[in-house]
Amino acid sequence: MDRVHKGYLQHNDISSGNVLLHFPEDKVSEVYIGVCDWGLASRVCETTPSRYGYPSDEARTEAFKERGSFVAPELWYTYGKPNLETSYETVRRRHLYTQAADAYSVGVVVNMIWKDEDDFDLFKDTAGKARFAVALKELTNPDPKSRSTLRLVHATLTAPPYNFQIPECCYRKHI
Repeated sequence: MDRVHKGYLQHNDISSGNVLLHFPEDKVSEVYIGVCDWGLASRVCETTPSRYGYPSDEARTEAFKERGSFVAPELWYTYGKPNLETSYETVRRRHLYTQAADAYSVGVVVNMIWKDEDDFDLFKDTAGKARFAVALKELTNPDPKSRSTLRLVHATLTAPPYNFQIPECCYRKHI
């Protein structure tokens, strides 16, 4: 997703259902990760309003139970009656998809993948495990202004001491 963001695009709908994992038989130590369903993708310069607005707190809470964990907190909102400051058209323009929202969703999915302590075995030391855990936690910071970026996490993983090799055509996690 860092490469996508560098191309000034954002996915706007990252969830575990939109992440594909491929385990090649001839390369048992590799996993190829792909992202699908680009129907809601947009250019970064566009102002694409969130589709997570609801007419009542109850409706928003119910929708959050169904889909909420992958959606950045800043994209959820409740709107009021037409022709008011809280109308749907007015409020939705304050809740825009951003790269920070994509980063949050990636953080949730990656935390699901690396949910067990054993999954951190790809790091050689406990300090590496701890730094990676912190990086993942920073991706899911509820405050978009304080949230880490995918670019920063990518730079961390491809620099010493990790030196992960991530080809331009696809991203992979070595296990």
